Amino acid sequence: MRSLAELQAAITAAIFKGDVSPLADEITAGRADARRRFDIFRNNTFLSLTNHLKAVFPTTAKLGDARFFAYVAQEYIRAEPPHEPRLSAYGAGFARFLARFPACRGTPILAEMAALEWAVHSALISEEKPALPPQALSDIEPGNEEVCLKLQPSLNFSLSRWPLLSVWAGEADGSSPLPRSITRLGVYRHGERIRFATLLPARFALWRALEREQSLDVAALRALAREPHVDLASEILNLFSAGLVTEVMLRSLR
Repeated sequence: MRSLAELQAAITAAIFKGDVSPLADEITAGRADARRRFDIFRNNTFLSLTNHLKAVFPTTAKLGDARFFAYVAQEYIRAEPPHEPRLSAYGAGFARFLARFPACRGTPILAEMAALEWAVHSALISEEKPALPPQALSDIEPGNEEVCLKLQPSLNFSLSRWPLLSVWAGEADGSSPLPRSITRLGVYRHGERIRFATLLPARFALWRALEREQSLDVAALRALAREPHVDLASEILNLFSAGLVTEVMLRSLR
């Protein structure tokens, strides 16, 4: 006899692979057709997950047509079923899936819009920590350590070949071709609202390096590599002014 964990794994596999035969001896429904009952449960599972993806990626769904989105969503669910109990965490790989899905190759804007919408969704479900004032830097006395700035957990990034924010905000419907324009966005939560920051290359490099928990020195060098004359003091002050710095700490040099 299978353990509970083994049985749960087998049921999950049957739901997402569509093959109930390994469970033939373990599923009964009295006088009813057990296979038919299982198919109903499976269809409801796919419908629930598809509706979740539609709620997280509403603009992507509109750009791709409702029937097409439903088709792509079900293919994604089969390929990458949920692996944790929080439904809000499901969909993290959807943009990557669209980018490599053959039917989407002619419309790469779908994957990039999905990436923007996931950044928005992630910001909404992330914790917002108390922000520090710029004076927090003056309390640090580095010796043989490196200074690190910890940023808001809600900070995410969107990098696109199109100005997608106008479509997401409803200012453009996406039916007409959008002008090509490299757009770098910082997306984060402030209270109950989402904020967007359009980032020039140097600022994008600085924020991205700090978000990846690299030291302030390393982040500054990455910004200078993008724009040698960038005003680093102003850039760091901007981070504090935006309420993005939650901790200033020292880390031992390795």
